[in-house]
Amino acid sequence: MTAANDGYRVRPATSADLEAIGHVSHQTGLLGEPIGPHFPDEALWTDAFVRPFLEVGCCNFVAEREGRVVGYVIGSCDPERFERYLRRRLPRLILARWLRGAYPNWRRDLGYLWRAWRSRGDAAPWQRYPAQLHINLLPETRGHGLGSRLLQTFLGCLEERGVRGVQLGTTERNEAALKLYQRFGFRVFSSQRSSFWRPVVGQELRHLRLVKELSSG
Repeated sequence: MTAANDGYRVRPATSADLEAIGHVSHQTGLLGEPIGPHFPDEALWTDAFVRPFLEVGCCNFVAEREGRVVGYVIGSCDPERFERYLRRRLPRLILARWLRGAYPNWRRDLGYLWRAWRSRGDAAPWQRYPAQLHINLLPETRGHGLGSRLLQTFLGCLEERGVRGVQLGTTERNEAALKLYQRFGFRVFSSQRSSFWRPVVGQELRHLRLVKELSSG
């Protein structure tokens, strides 16, 4: 893929991008801000929330400038395969890396991990919306239309694969992202107050499940 006039380039992600994507994700995991104060182990964050998409996901892309990854969109198209990975492969991998000392601050990560695991049941029907996505940009890159480029590329990839629908989770506070999703035709499937963020931001937030039907389906 070619670079735009602003110097940013969107290209397919590879396994070699794992750490770079994990860093961007860790720097934006707290509603667009760094999650480090509440989840200090970037390596564990990367293994838990990025690695599954690169290993069994689909339509993964990064945005880079001068060879540095500054944003990404990662997704999956096969919910059954993704779930099998989360339940079987990923726990063994994390355990092996934990035994080798890869996560020195793991105790401080457990609360977030437990809440994240418990919140996985709020998805829209996978039969109608089998794909999911996560997208993030470093703060200094926002406002250049890069999020739109990443999302458009991702959705085009799903269309080519014949995927019928896609879903994602976000919060009411993520206003910039909500505007982006709305421009691309996402709609609110469900909305509910969630205690997930209370230990981090000190209050409940409204969790939104957004969905989009694709013409390929």
